[in-house]
Amino acid sequence: MNKNTFQILVCFLATIFFAIAPIQSAYAKNDLTPYQKAAIATRFASEVKYNFAGYGKFAQNYDSICRAELPNLVNTQSDEEFSEKLQLFANLLKDGHTSIGFSADVTYAPISHKRIGDKVFVTGVYSDEYTQKGVHRGTELIAINDMPVIEYGNQFVAPYIASSTAQWSNTYPFNSVNLTKGYRGVPVKLTFRNEKGKTFDITDNRQSPWGIVNPDMSIQFDSLPGNIGLLRIPSFQSNNFNVQAFGDLFEQKIVPTDGLIIDIRDNTGGNSQVGQIIMMLLATDTIPQASWKTPKYEAAYASWGKKWDSETVASDSIVPFCISHPNDMPKYDKPIILLVNGSTFSAAEDFAVLFKNARRGKIVGTPTGGSTGNPIFIDLGWGYNGRICTRHEKLADGTEFIGVGIQPDVVVEETESVIFGKDNVIEEALKLLK
Repeated sequence: MNKNTFQILVCFLATIFFAIAPIQSAYAKNDLTPYQKAAIATRFASEVKYNFAGYGKFAQNYDSICRAELPNLVNTQSDEEFSEKLQLFANLLKDGHTSIGFSADVTYAPISHKRIGDKVFVTGVYSDEYTQKGVHRGTELIAINDMPVIEYGNQFVAPYIASSTAQWSNTYPFNSVNLTKGYRGVPVKLTFRNEKGKTFDITDNRQSPWGIVNPDMSIQFDSLPGNIGLLRIPSFQSNNFNVQAFGDLFEQKIVPTDGLIIDIRDNTGGNSQVGQIIMMLLATDTIPQASWKTPKYEAAYASWGKKWDSETVASDSIVPFCISHPNDMPKYDKPIILLVNGSTFSAAEDFAVLFKNARRGKIVGTPTGGSTGNPIFIDLGWGYNGRICTRHEKLADGTEFIGVGIQPDVVVEETESVIFGKDNVIEEALKLLK
């Protein structure tokens, strides 16, 4: 199987714990007591008060929201219902790095998929049964449980995935394996349309034994016409990045090119230091960085009635290798174009920030997911965990991108060519380079 088919799927699997949609459960447990439910919710609300980097944005105090929502949370009729409402409670903060997760026996149909416009297409098939029934890359998924697929995703998936922007909510829930996810053993009816316009159904009992072990999410390089390099970075996870191997790739393949396209579309993040190393190779001058903010609480001042504030921390500029080690590292001063979309997220956005701060080239595509910042992870008890964004960042010139997204210099919407033929966004980047 081609490694590119894993890209969207594995990015999702890395964050599945914090994106469990509330599809119907086959086992309606009610093991949690009202006290335990209250303890979980109020612990999360308390941690938000002291740790959430975006707290100052809210006109309404989150404590007040907690008091208003607590009866609905405590009086839920099952653990599954509580888990669903708890996710919605966390998502009121509208931050892609602030959410509540819980253990659940979930699985999904053996396909990955991607949204293009108002359609959803299969991008990978991981079951011979599905292949034999006519499902392959490019087959359209038109309905789930007899509901149009976009309507289904908007109603049953998107609300339960933490999000800072509309573009993240409009793309990520429909990409990877999110749409068919649900509790094991609960059937889901999928309606497909093939290239001839014929529709057919598959009922999946969500018992698929398939799995992916150690897929290749490493950086990929291809040569395009005109001596242009295409650098695909599907993930910034540390275990997918070999510094020595990338250094060799840089010197042997990237440096000889006359231009470079870097594709971080659908890259949902990882370790920001990986992106920093790459930019230190590609930048031609010192990269400025904006200061960042984090909540600061001082107990003594609080006792005197002073509200806590945010601490502003200055960031050092980043010096590229061609300046710090001019005799050892070649300078790459050819034009570069960076490709992004609504599923460019977290550490991938941090890379886009560095690219933009370095003024290294044009950004092409659609606005990014608009969420990054170091989250703190908290054990809420009884199998529940929370993560809370603790750091607020900006572009070097002070421009906000949290809750907004990094805006491309050239807006290019993905078309069905991304699935069926020459990628229209890459084609536009080639035209710009020429």
